[in-house]
Amino acid sequence: MNVAQSVETLSVRRDTLAPYSLDTLVSGAARLRPAAIAFADRVNALPFGLVATQIAALARIFADCGLQPGERIVLVGGAEANVATAAIAALRGGFVPALAPVDLDTSALAAYAEATGAAAIAGPATYGDLAPLETCLQAAAAVPSIRLVANFSSEDHDGAIGVSPGAILQYAAQHPDLGLERGKPLPAEPPPLITYDRHRARPVLHRQATLITAGLDFVARARIGRVTPILSTLPPVSCAGFVAGPCAALLSGATLYLHGPFSEEDFLAARNQMESAHLVLPVALASDFAGIFDGLASAVLVSRLAGGETFAPPPVLDAPCPIVDLYAIDETGVIAEPRRNSMPAAPALEPHFIGFEESRILTVEQAAEADGRLIFRGAAVTAD
Repeated sequence: MNVAQSVETLSVRRDTLAPYSLDTLVSGAARLRPAAIAFADRVNALPFGLVATQIAALARIFADCGLQPGERIVLVGGAEANVATAAIAALRGGFVPALAPVDLDTSALAAYAEATGAAAIAGPATYGDLAPLETCLQAAAAVPSIRLVANFSSEDHDGAIGVSPGAILQYAAQHPDLGLERGKPLPAEPPPLITYDRHRARPVLHRQATLITAGLDFVARARIGRVTPILSTLPPVSCAGFVAGPCAALLSGATLYLHGPFSEEDFLAARNQMESAHLVLPVALASDFAGIFDGLASAVLVSRLAGGETFAPPPVLDAPCPIVDLYAIDETGVIAEPRRNSMPAAPALEPHFIGFEESRILTVEQAAEADGRLIFRGAAVTAD
């Protein structure tokens, strides 16, 4: 099944959360808590009101550039706020964001853009030692369907339109009618979001309802609330990074601090500035940074598992704070399991449920094959 056929298939599926969208979460938070910080990184600290303005303006910019609802926009990014806001802006405009890791080379990025049928591509001029925008331009030259390249950074770049936060806000100031669209009726099925499966080098389509359900399950199991921020080292371009980042922040009301490009010195400084936080980082780094776990609300340790394989538990870690294992199953789902007595638990050994509007939703359950391989299903899992 190709991407276009998958979108058509997704559009006819319905469930309790199907009418809800990430854009409505931003709009609701902007009305209730406009001054509260939604997303932050090394450069920006964006309150919900400003995020809502940026999202509305960028969605209109994409449309002004000739993009049509349903067209795909490849968004290349690291652990920075711009890619999160751009993804939600694309969804608001009726486009389909295809999130891409910042370190893909030209051939991999071009193949991904071609597989999604991308009409546009965007990325930052620099990210650490990388030059993602240059890679975007080279990929665009190799993919005939791409007719727009956009630059997240403030520096001008030939061949790319500027969509830095400053440029977006300037556009918003020139178009005071942007807010009038916030009350428009939602489609029965909001547009999907695409992430990149590195293992199989292919796009994976997610319904917004699936990501929101996964986010609700994660927030409940990690006990994330409005008061304590989330400090994440994961770029919000994978299923795990997006669910444990923007989704979790929007659903809980917590501030999301994205740390990237990764620098040990800057990371430790960011942690020291916070009295407490829910820290999200790869399990491979846990032993190196266990010394900063004291005072954390939780340490969320991300392990990547391949669906259909036997489960190998992550290392046991003695820590002074609660530990939550977040299992990323390929790019089809993420499963949060709090540790008990420092011991990791297998993903969804017991079915997960959430309550929503008097409904009890099965988010994920494990279906073990006879040979021990694990398959997962539920409202928080993208069909493979």
